[in-house]
Amino acid sequence: MQELLNEGRLDAAEKLLAGLEGDEAVLEGFRGILAMKRNLACEAIPHFKKVLSLKPTQTAAWLYLGQAYFQTEKHQEALDALVRGGKIGQKIPSYFQLLARVEKALGRPQDSYDTLERALRRFPDEHELLREEALLLVNEGLYLAALEKGQEYLARCPEDRNGYLILGEALRSAGRPREAAVILEWAVLRFDQDPEVLARLAFSYATDRRWLAAARLFTRATRLGGDFAHEATEHFRLAGKLQEALEQNALVQNLEKRLRQRLALYIGAERFARAAALDRLLVAAQALDDTTRYRLAYAHLRTGNLDRARDLCLQVKDPAIEESTAKILKAVAEHRGLEGPAPREMSPHPTQP
Repeated sequence: MQELLNEGRLDAAEKLLAGLEGDEAVLEGFRGILAMKRNLACEAIPHFKKVLSLKPTQTAAWLYLGQAYFQTEKHQEALDALVRGGKIGQKIPSYFQLLARVEKALGRPQDSYDTLERALRRFPDEHELLREEALLLVNEGLYLAALEKGQEYLARCPEDRNGYLILGEALRSAGRPREAAVILEWAVLRFDQDPEVLARLAFSYATDRRWLAAARLFTRATRLGGDFAHEATEHFRLAGKLQEALEQNALVQNLEKRLRQRLALYIGAERFARAAALDRLLVAAQALDDTTRYRLAYAHLRTGNLDRARDLCLQVKDPAIEESTAKILKAVAEHRGLEGPAPREMSPHPTQP
């Protein structure tokens, strides 16, 4: 039974369990573990409680119960269960990790940090506990300490690719892109042919408004097989590099995204004739959402195709851009019958209230 659970053969385990007889506490334990393996923590809880009612000395069941409570966000119940199972839990590094997460969820960051420190003294070779400390420090806004702890962890585990990414993303998400970049630049030095690593550093540069550096990294990631041409295009645009943006846009795999982005590039560069020329391609690709209809209508307005501009505006249903669409319709009405392109006063981008 245990072998089936460990191998992830859950259907076979369930079938075997249904036909087993014997110690009910043991069977209930297996039922609880099976539910946990299927990410059904709510269903696991009564099984582990039944184990403890049958055999109160089965302290390992408290650990499973604590984990199930944590996954269902019943954090105080999780803490109570883990404390009850502490005698056996003290022997397992992951026990301290779970306990620290529960304490953090209860708003007790100092207790959480102290738990991890105790674990590291007991298990100095369990380097993942260091990573947990670094993430906790990020969560508490102690970014310099988090960076130092993260670097300590990575010095011990320099081949942990995911460790770099997790720490870098945590810092970037916390609004600290420069600290994130320090971690991810280390990662790029070690994994310079990994497109995902390059892209994560690019996102950190982008968050720090370093558009050109981000665009170049996204380009490298794309050359290495990653799907980041859309991001490279956008950041070349932000950096004012239209030609490079157009080159990267040509590599965007999704046709709808490619055409919509190219339309935005042409309009941003005031190449309205080229923007309007995308009309048939956008229609054929079924890429006309309301924002795209508005932009295409604007391009037709600026090139003097008032009928098409009006038709596109009348197809727009999104009330959020109704005001912007109304401006184009007003301009069409005012300039119908006049020669030449419409005036430049309105925005090519729909404004939302």
